[in-house]
Order: sequence, then C-alpha cells, then structure tokens
Amino acid sequence: MQPEEIKGPVFLKEDERMKIKRKNICFLSVLCILLLAFSATAFGQEERKIKMDEYQAQLAALETRQAGANDQIAALEAEIADLKQQIDDTQNQIDGTWNEIYGMLGTDKAGVEAYRSDLAAIDDELSGLAMLSPEELFRRKDELKAIEEKVGAARGSKISLLTEMDEKLSNLDGKIAALRAKMPANIYDQYTVMNGDYLWKISKKDEIYGDPYQWIRIYCVNKEQIEDPDLIFPEQIFKIARGVGDNEYLVIKGEYLSKIAGMVKIFNDPTKWTKLYDANKDIISDPNLIYPHQVLMIPKE
Repeated sequence: MQPEEIKGPVFLKEDERMKIKRKNICFLSVLCILLLAFSATAFGQEERKIKMDEYQAQLAALETRQAGANDQIAALEAEIADLKQQIDDTQNQIDGTWNEIYGMLGTDKAGVEAYRSDLAAIDDELSGLAMLSPEELFRRKDELKAIEEKVGAARGSKISLLTEMDEKLSNLDGKIAALRAKMPANIYDQYTVMNGDYLWKISKKDEIYGDPYQWIRIYCVNKEQIEDPDLIFPEQIFKIARGVGDNEYLVIKGEYLSKIAGMVKIFNDPTKWTKLYDANKDIISDPNLIYPHQVLMIPKE
C-alpha cells in the first residue's frame, strides 16, 4: 500500500482571495449599519420618552396654575360685584340726600345746574372786562353795574346757600371789587388855557364839547383851581371830563334837587335833597336854582 501523499499548503489564487476579502468587508459594513441603526432607534425612542414626560409634567403644572387662577378670578369677581353693590347703595343714599336738599331749596338738580351755568356765564363776562384798559372799562361801567345786579339777584336765591355756590359768588364779588379798583372815577382829557381863553370859549371848541353852555361843567370839574369862573389864567391845565363818575350826577334841563334826590339810583327819596345841597354848596348858591351841565357830587348815605 502506497503511503498517502503528503500535500503541501494550499495556495488560493489572487482573485479568489480578493473575492473573499470583499465579502468579509461587505458583511462587516452591513453589520455596522445594523448596529448603528439599532442604536439610533433606541436613542430616539428614549429621547421621545424624555420629551413626552417633560411635556406631561409641564402640562400638569399649567393646569394646576390655571385652576388656581380661575379660583382667584372667581374670588375677585365676587369682590367686584360686592363693591359695585356698595357703590350703588352709597349712590342711592347720596341721591336721596340731594333730593332732600333740593326740596329744602325749592329746586331740583336741573335748577342747580342752570344756576351753576349762570354763574359761569357771569364769570366769563367779568373775565372779558378784566382785559380792558381802565379808560375803556370806565366807558363800559354800565355793563359792570349790570353784572353786579345779576350777582345780587343770584344771592337772593336759596341755591346760593350751597357751599359750592357761596364760594363761586364770593369769587365773583372779588373780581368785581378788583375791576372797581381798576376803574378810574372818571376819564379826562386835558386842556391848557391860552391867552384870550374863557370858559364859554373853551367849551364851545369842537375838541372840547362843541357847546358853550357846558362851560359850567368845566368849572365844576376844576373848581379847586378856579375861584371865579369869570377869571382863568393862561397855562392853567383843566380836566375835560369825558364821562360821569359813579358818585357824580350831570344835571340836565328841567331838573331840581328834590327831583334828583327822588331818583332810584340816587336816594329814592325826594326829601333828601338837602344831602345834595350840603355836598355841593361850593357850586350851588341857591338850592332852588341849579343849572344844566352842573356836575353834582352824590354823597354816600
């Protein structure tokens, strides 16, 4: 029997070895891809689980906060409703009190509002007069007097007893007093006597009165520097009255002392003519004889 032939090492061909190598590489690549895919899937699942847990925890916290907020809102709404009720009750009490006050004053809310508006209108009128110059204010003194009468009439109303209205009326009185202080007693032009002048001639000039019979008016206004109306001197400076002061009265034709004294705006009593005479003895020599254009001083009672 022939002994077996001992074979030497088996050598593969080069191309076969390359094929086997490539197969191994492919196997390893597929294995790596599978491992990576498995790892990624497991990580993603874990991450999603963490995010879901956090979301659920935050959602639960928000729901708890919302429930607490709703409770607070409900409590506040109850407080608001209670406060509104208290306000309504208080307003009803106030309205009831005011209705009692209106009854005592003999008016209603609309009457008080109208009274308030009237005082506001008077205040506007006084503000307008306050913007005038003293001279222009004097020329419009009748308006101021009419306003004073309005304020006096307003004080005659029971509504003036309200504190608000009393304060408004006092404010109006203050404004009237300020205007009275601002307004001059009269307004005057000046005239410087020239050679050959006499009162009749001066009064006749167009720039003075354009009427010679008003010479006595010049005399009355300037009597402190005219001892004799028939005797005046050059360079004397006379005041030429352009109005009549509140404490003055300009006599017109046909008047006499008792008639003037009987006027409502003077004394409203003709028997008080003697007061006029006593206050004007320096220009009235005979109480039974006064002249047009004389300027009489009206004494305070």
